[in-house]
Formats: sequence, structure tokens, C-alpha cells
Amino acid sequence: MAQVQTLLNPSDFDALLKASKQHPVALLKHSIACPISARGQKEFVGLEGTDDLPLYTVVVQYARDVSNQIAETLGVRHETPQALIVKDGEAVYHASHYDISTDALRAAAEHARDLA
Repeated sequence: MAQVQTLLNPSDFDALLKASKQHPVALLKHSIACPISARGQKEFVGLEGTDDLPLYTVVVQYARDVSNQIAETLGVRHETPQALIVKDGEAVYHASHYDISTDALRAAAEHARDLA
């Protein structure tokens, strides 16, 4: 079963980008102080049974620099909660708030696998 890896510093995000060159990865940015983030996190961890989809998370209160790096590098405006599928160093899917769902993330990851 895939285990969620926490991004704590910019080099952790660099490792995520490198991993995305091999296969899609899923990333969740969330806040520990927001009930909507808790709901988004629940949907995100629904992906844990997807063995070929590495899962990453960043808690914005603990790693604001990483959160900012994600927004800048991937060109996706910062929101929390925010879930992304990253392939080849690019955000190929993103959703925020109530649009985050396990099924949509799983479908986006499958679509990303099909990208050349």
C-alpha cells in the first residue's frame, strides 16, 4: 500500500518532481486549521490503495516555503486544500476545496499514465 510522504523542505519537492518523470504522483496541500482541508485530506487518503501512485502532502503551516515553491513551479495558484496530479514535472490536474474527490484523482492519475 502506498504511504503518504510529507514534504518538509524544497529538496523534498525536488524529489517529487524527479519521481513524476517516472510516473504520475499525487500531491495534497492542506491546512491543519481548516475543516474543508480535513475533508480534502480524507478524499486524498482514499488513494492509499493505489500502489503505483506515490502520494505526497504538504501542511502549509509547517512548510510555507514548499507550498509557495509548488505554486510557482507548477504554475497553479495556491489554495488549500488543493490536490494535484503531477506528471513529467507538470500539474496535469488540480482541484481545490469541495472539488477534491478520490474518484476524480484516481481518474486523473489514470489519464496521466496514458500521456506520452
